[in-house]
Amino acid sequence: MEKVLEKEEDRRRKAATLGFESELAKLRSEVADLKTNRPTGPPSDAPVLISLNDVCRLTSLSRTAVNRWRALGLFPAAVPLGDKRVAFVRSEVEAWIQARIGERDRRKAAGGVS
Repeated sequence: MEKVLEKEEDRRRKAATLGFESELAKLRSEVADLKTNRPTGPPSDAPVLISLNDVCRLTSLSRTAVNRWRALGLFPAAVPLGDKRVAFVRSEVEAWIQARIGERDRRKAAGGVS
């Protein structure tokens, strides 16, 4: 810790001897302001898009299975991003997963097969 403080003190001395101390202080202040005002990520209400590979990981389904469910209209719609590239809204996929869990629980409560 002492070495770090010594290095910082050396930098300050060099800046002072070169006449840059006030400019350095101003720059440090600007950097501190930028750090406190920078956004930390997307707004909390912004939809998060995930790839088909991420969908497969979340659902444990294969790409083929996801595409079959999509073709039947039984899976959240994809968001086209460009030629041959789609993404999915993460919250919609998570809601779909929760719906599957809900169906399982309803069948179990009704005495059906799980």
